[in-house]
Amino acid sequence: MRAIVDVDGTLVDLHTPLMELLSRLYPEIPNDLGISTDWDWYKKYITDEQFYAAVDVLHELQLHQPPLPGADILFKILNKHQFEIIVASHRKPNTAHILSAWLIKNKLAPFSGVFTNHNKLDLIQDGCMVIDDAPKTIDYALQRGCSVFYLNWPWNKDKGGQGVSDLYQLIGVLDNAKS
Repeated sequence: MRAIVDVDGTLVDLHTPLMELLSRLYPEIPNDLGISTDWDWYKKYITDEQFYAAVDVLHELQLHQPPLPGADILFKILNKHQFEIIVASHRKPNTAHILSAWLIKNKLAPFSGVFTNHNKLDLIQDGCMVIDDAPKTIDYALQRGCSVFYLNWPWNKDKGGQGVSDLYQLIGVLDNAKS
């Protein structure tokens, strides 16, 4: 069975470094903004182009960002249960090599492939497993009959599938379900 595993907000904390970078670049964004329940919160302050340019900078610097605790164990559990792991991220296609290097550096392996593009919905097949925090991806995967898991963030609260507090809880759920 295929497991499609997201990166930002799933394997790595993108929010904290993103907010630090955005607050330096755009003083109009309040320092105490916190984590919004609105997926497109930034549109109140900056353009899509400005936002995604900052995200692109962080993707290029990802080698220096540690994974969330438990990410390495998640890959071991998925491999133990013989999932074909596709790591998928909404990022520029020419950054796949950076993402691959980050996965290997942090022992997030083995994996079957790395997909970097702005439309990862094409990867989702009926009945596969999806681990992703984006509301649009969660909704689409559920429509396709997939098993969907995600870290609980304010922007994906009350989605279908199964939200977990951290990767260790997800590991427990996955390992118990397959045992």
